[in-house]
Amino acid sequence: MYRRILVTLDGSELSEAVLPEVSKLAAGSDITVHLITIAELPPGVVEETRPLVVAGAAAPGGVVSVPPARMLETKGQAIEHTRQELQSYVESKAAELRKSGVRVQTNVLFGDPAAEILAYAKGKQADLIVMATHGRSGFSQVVFGSVATRILSSGVTPVLLVRPARLTAREKREG
Repeated sequence: MYRRILVTLDGSELSEAVLPEVSKLAAGSDITVHLITIAELPPGVVEETRPLVVAGAAAPGGVVSVPPARMLETKGQAIEHTRQELQSYVESKAAELRKSGVRVQTNVLFGDPAAEILAYAKGKQADLIVMATHGRSGFSQVVFGSVATRILSSGVTPVLLVRPARLTAREKREG
């Protein structure tokens, strides 16, 4: 039996398609669902600098003194801002699961998605990782890589891949 299920969301409707399945698995049980999302580390935001211009031309004298870029948001502030936005998103999805009687913990991580998912799964001793497939295959999967493929091949813990209904319907139309 599962005790800890790790669910990954990336903000897309496709990734959220796992939530009804997770609810079915965990509702009314002692399972704790760990709902996470992962983002790249944001850079600090700087104000765009402009050269000193006099009458439509660069300042005379050959040397233009341009003040250094002014930081609008430091890297730490950008990380905290991103964390707050993503935490709000994950909490809204957790609230949906909690209404079904599911015990949920949320977390926002930064870094490489596959590496962060695997590290979190090991650290929390997840019994199952649940994630949606995004329907990439062939060349696009090679170019963009596949987080699901990396998780599956790691062998860290069993993985349940959910194929969103939208992808299944599209395949039926195209096939």
